[in-house]
Amino acid sequence: MVVVSRNVSHPWMPTPDLETHAHSRGIPVRSQKELLDAPPVDFVISYMYRNRVTASTRALARRAALNFHAGPLPEFGGWAFYNVAILEERREYGCTCHYMEDAFDAGDLLKVRRFPIDPALETAESLERRSQEEMIQLFLEFCALAESGGELPREAQDPARMRYLDQAGFEALKRIPEGADGAVIDRHARAFWAPPYGLAYLEGDGGRVEVVPACVKEALARESHRADLDRLFEAAGLERER
Repeated sequence: MVVVSRNVSHPWMPTPDLETHAHSRGIPVRSQKELLDAPPVDFVISYMYRNRVTASTRALARRAALNFHAGPLPEFGGWAFYNVAILEERREYGCTCHYMEDAFDAGDLLKVRRFPIDPALETAESLERRSQEEMIQLFLEFCALAESGGELPREAQDPARMRYLDQAGFEALKRIPEGADGAVIDRHARAFWAPPYGLAYLEGDGGRVEVVPACVKEALARESHRADLDRLFEAAGLERER
């Protein structure tokens, strides 16, 4: 087993990162370039990997080269993720395991795991959290299939339903339409609430103003005042009833 890591660290990300965790388990970490002379493996797996997996890397797989994508294909390819599901008021979301090819998110499907959502309540942050939990389950389902030794399922994506959203198109969606009513503004705000990334925004003569969704403001207020009450009880030497 070999791990390929982009080796990108952010101060707000929890530790350990993938590279550190791999080293702690005695798993070697390589770059894609260092895999040119690597021996064949059963599977090449891309799990939320943001770079193209090259044809030479994919060719190392004896059985399959697979990508785990945090959106349901074929309709949520590229940057069409949690944000778009909320904007489009979808009642269902999902995650996908698919065979890799040269084009991003275009290969045959191994399995799509779908689940119901309420788009009026989700933020990008909350839907990401749910989706990542579902994708862990999808990965475990794949592992069971792989270990069974049987033939893996394979289904071509429906071209009529395929969509690929690039980064520029994604960023353009953050701008709240002029004249939007309260419901539209709130939906955009929730769709792009995923700190520390840029939020949905209103733009006018005064420049750009990012918008925080009301549900997030209320949640932050509850946590802040709960912490205030805890400090007051502690200062008074009292134990707070929970």
